[in-house]
Amino acid sequence: MADLFARLAKIWKSPRFRIVFWAAFTGVLFGVTEVGLPLEDIAVNGRTMLRSHPSDGQIVIVLQDERTLQELGTYDITRGQDATTVRNLFASGAKRVFFDRTLAYINEDKGTNAFIDTLKANQGRIFLGALPSSDGAHGNYAGMVPAAAFRANVDVVSLLALNHPFNLSMSLPFASDSPIGKIPGLAARIAGVSGSIDRVFRPDYSIDHTTIPTVSYVDVMKGRADPRIVRGKDVIIAPSADVYHDIHPLPTQGYTPGAFFHAIAAETLKHGVPLELGWLPAFLLVLVVIITGVGRGRSLDVYRFTGLVAILVAAPLALDGLRIQIDIVPAIAMAAVAVFRMRHLDKVEVAGETNAGSGLPSVQVLRKYDAVSSRILVALKIRNYSAIIGSFAGEVEAQIAHEIVRRIRISDSQVVVYHEGGMFLWLSTIRSTFDLFENLEGLHRIVQNGIQVGGLDIDLSFNCGIDSEFDRPVSSRVASAMQSAEEAVRNDELVYKYDSHKHEARWEISLLTQLDRAIDNGEVWVAYQPKLDVASNRVTGAEALVRWTHPERGPISPDKFIRIAEEFHRIERITRFVVNDAVRAAVELRRQGLELSMSVNISAQLLRNPGLPGMILEILAVHGLEPEKLTLEITETDRLDRSSRTFQMLQKLVQAGLRLSIDDFGTGNATIDYLRYLPATEVKIDKVFVQAMEANKEDLLLVQSIVEMAHSQDRTVVAEGVETLAALEILKGMNCDTIQGYYVCRPVPFRDLLAEIKEREARRTG
Repeated sequence: MADLFARLAKIWKSPRFRIVFWAAFTGVLFGVTEVGLPLEDIAVNGRTMLRSHPSDGQIVIVLQDERTLQELGTYDITRGQDATTVRNLFASGAKRVFFDRTLAYINEDKGTNAFIDTLKANQGRIFLGALPSSDGAHGNYAGMVPAAAFRANVDVVSLLALNHPFNLSMSLPFASDSPIGKIPGLAARIAGVSGSIDRVFRPDYSIDHTTIPTVSYVDVMKGRADPRIVRGKDVIIAPSADVYHDIHPLPTQGYTPGAFFHAIAAETLKHGVPLELGWLPAFLLVLVVIITGVGRGRSLDVYRFTGLVAILVAAPLALDGLRIQIDIVPAIAMAAVAVFRMRHLDKVEVAGETNAGSGLPSVQVLRKYDAVSSRILVALKIRNYSAIIGSFAGEVEAQIAHEIVRRIRISDSQVVVYHEGGMFLWLSTIRSTFDLFENLEGLHRIVQNGIQVGGLDIDLSFNCGIDSEFDRPVSSRVASAMQSAEEAVRNDELVYKYDSHKHEARWEISLLTQLDRAIDNGEVWVAYQPKLDVASNRVTGAEALVRWTHPERGPISPDKFIRIAEEFHRIERITRFVVNDAVRAAVELRRQGLELSMSVNISAQLLRNPGLPGMILEILAVHGLEPEKLTLEITETDRLDRSSRTFQMLQKLVQAGLRLSIDDFGTGNATIDYLRYLPATEVKIDKVFVQAMEANKEDLLLVQSIVEMAHSQDRTVVAEGVETLAALEILKGMNCDTIQGYYVCRPVPFRDLLAEIKEREARRTG
């Protein structure tokens, strides 16, 4: 046994064996965990675009579209209208009718009875859908099924789908579990294919959805549709109007109603169930190439890697046409790791343990230092190091490195400094982290004075990362210290300390992955906080505020997920969601006799998006709300001038009839410049000043000055953060126009907002 372990240890010491091992490990990790699924979806979508072809036209979609709802004068279809439509479909020769809706609730009226009679008369030809319930089990479980009176005369099909990360694709199950047992998927039922609950398939999205025959629901219901459209075909009745919120991104084809996914999936299965071989075939092919290349001592160069990738891209394209699906990302990731590590090994073997440019010991020496050390490891990152070196005609890297090391050793004299590119590392003799921070601050001041090389003064700036986890070998701490230095550069901090127990970065990455799905499944919602007119004591407006209630973590701070959405350019979808809900809410309030203006926050990032006015006006037009009823609250942006793109965008928004509000006035850039340049009708005083003015005279005078200054510019003033009657009385004395805060009402769901307004109106007039 000892000999076996010794032999294994000897094998492990071989760097080339470790290359093969870690490459294979990466491939297996990607394959088993599906961490590369977004990249896989991108590859599949690319092939899908090349294979685009028309539908066979054997499935027809009857759309409950905007025209249907407008012509029928309703917000939703009734069962009586469904009964008429189904009878007309069968009279026109339709083969079967599938509802892409659940119909989980029942009303005792003539229309319902007529619908039940229609179901009885056409047993085996009508199918109703089932969806997941908001409070039911997760996974492939259709908890919301049709009402019992409907189920007695129809078969039930699953409408469930599995969204891939970032909404890059969608898979459908062959069947789903439900309170009434196993039910087939809609697509599987149309195609006459059976499958288990734990199996899903990726539809052939190369079928052009625009070639799938469609007809408006109202035309079928009123007998205006051409019978030839549905004769002998399966029909899916599907909601497509905006009010149904059933619009999803169809890979490579834009946003479409959910029924198109089921139609494409059904057509896919009718032509043969896709054979999914997974990631192993490509993985094994690349593994053989790596073993024969790297394992025998030959470098797996970029050319061979490029050839491998070309094969891995071309082969699936041919196989897709045969309905054979293979995953290639794990194999590509494995090959990339092998190439990267092999080329790195080549460089290390050539460079040895001394940095050729500076003559200092190479960082590679530290990477081989497997012992532990009780010293703090410091990584110093020189900004624009390459640009500085490149600005000299001669070889000056050694001189610059010498000057940097000389300054490091002023207060840390015994250290050995290791060099790699613009990074200098050393194990400090200073034991205290606090003392080391002070030492690095002093070093920063010294270096800021510049260094002289070849008679020229060079300005240097640096950031540092430190690793003080002494229980790990130095070799494993090098990357941590260097990464911390990079983090310090990104965050513009002098020193950043590595902490392996911080999981927030990983959580933020996963948060982004979940955000789109959270919007789709209702975890993200809109709260409304009323705005009270001080003079009339009436609620005259409300601010729409996005909220996220995570099923495991509970409420997530908007500051957190909005920041992440802005950083990764997802803020447009959140804004679209909030604006749509706010406009819908305003229209519903008007329907109930309440005229309120709605306010929505607009990210500074969106002000640089030329499509912003069009997006907002489109939403207003869909719901029929005047632009002046919507106020856009502009948060802190770059300092304004009349030539900036931001200012031009604000002008376009105002010209479109929208109202602008200066949010968080008094903080950041939101100062007097905004009043001079921003074409706003409203100023919102930041709650920090409003909440402090009762106890602080300076804040009181500041709030009063803002009110007077805004009124002098013909702006309406809103004070946010009002929490007490005393604050209200103070603001009333200042002639503040509107207040907002917990004293009036907390941000609440729309139904609670409606109740709050009606209760206030009742008290006011009672």
